[in-house]
Amino acid sequence: MSSYVGRLVRGLGAFAMVTLVAGCSSVLHPNAVAGEVDVRTLDIDADSSTKPPALPSYLGIRGYMQLEAARLADAVLSPYEVEPKYFWGATASAQVTPESVTQYLADPVVKVLYDNGFVVGFSTGAADSVTPLTKAVYGTHDHEGIRVTVLRFRDAASARSAAQQTDAADMALNPQNTPVKLPKYTDAFAHWRPTVPTLGSTLAHGVFVVNILADARTTDLTRLTEMTQQYLAAELPVLDRFVPTPEAKIPTLQQDPDHILVRALHQGAAASPPDGGSEIVYTLRAYLNYVQDQGTRYPVMGRAGIDRVAVAPAAYVFRARDAAAAVQFVADSAHLGDADARRDVDPPEGVPNTMCVENYTAPAAARFRCFVAYRRYAALVLGQQLWQTQQRAASQYALLADAQATLPN
Repeated sequence: MSSYVGRLVRGLGAFAMVTLVAGCSSVLHPNAVAGEVDVRTLDIDADSSTKPPALPSYLGIRGYMQLEAARLADAVLSPYEVEPKYFWGATASAQVTPESVTQYLADPVVKVLYDNGFVVGFSTGAADSVTPLTKAVYGTHDHEGIRVTVLRFRDAASARSAAQQTDAADMALNPQNTPVKLPKYTDAFAHWRPTVPTLGSTLAHGVFVVNILADARTTDLTRLTEMTQQYLAAELPVLDRFVPTPEAKIPTLQQDPDHILVRALHQGAAASPPDGGSEIVYTLRAYLNYVQDQGTRYPVMGRAGIDRVAVAPAAYVFRARDAAAAVQFVADSAHLGDADARRDVDPPEGVPNTMCVENYTAPAAARFRCFVAYRRYAALVLGQQLWQTQQRAASQYALLADAQATLPN
């Protein structure tokens, strides 16, 4: 079965690489309206809280930078949004330190970022096959796709300097690198090797630097240039609409302003600061960057009107347009992915709008997953054993019911 949030694996450990599969049943609070389940009757997980978790009062500088990177992710288009044939997402991540960019950019770029006042960044990529678009495997001739890293600097002058130095640092790595001009973006720096089917480009745009690696099956510079310019034409207007948080105000960012994360099941009574893609809330566009089979999952999320996704260590919560959309979202997701890699298993007793599946190819800690719909929210919980996952699903339902009664909706 394909992975719904495959590239959160580094941040979420064994709980990542999950696939949204759906269900059809529903659940409630002790003060529920007529027809809703009394959650006190459910078999819940003793280690999980059915009350909204307490949020930390201080997130640490890394935590606040993760929040700003998540905001930036909403302004960085997945290449799939630009070119639908790039069906498969790969390697999205927040960049909160200069060192973190080395998964995507050349190692000498780290010094460039330090020298020019790097603030925060975000990287994403997508291709027409599942081959990851990472620094280690580009130029393989076996896929076509785009990898992009958007970096923010202290001011526009610093961004211009960083763009020139980034290109120079990368150019210097191989004597066969040859400068290339982008006809529609004459301020961009670009280069390629005529024997390698990739084109690297770097463009300063306001306080941002947009770094693109276009990767194709053949050494066709015209095609690589078209790919690059097509992405820039779509991305730059989106980036123009993004309002960066002033550096001095980044520590004032809220971890969960829309009360979505506190609806996600946690072990214990408290959430942790954001780190590695977890304990954070994304917009749909930001979250799409982390989805592997984007061409399948994105339409399902779009039809349901998903506008926020909370990612916790063992649960995901999706806010849909309304209650009917949440139920339909779960149902539409049920049979996505490889049917031969999963089987339906019993949902937790007494919990409506719920379905559980076993995924044969998932990591052990995420072998079982249950989906729950309650009012306008849908949730996914994971577990290594069926009984454990069923209890977590019941707990997640009870939490959604409690939050409905105690939190703004």
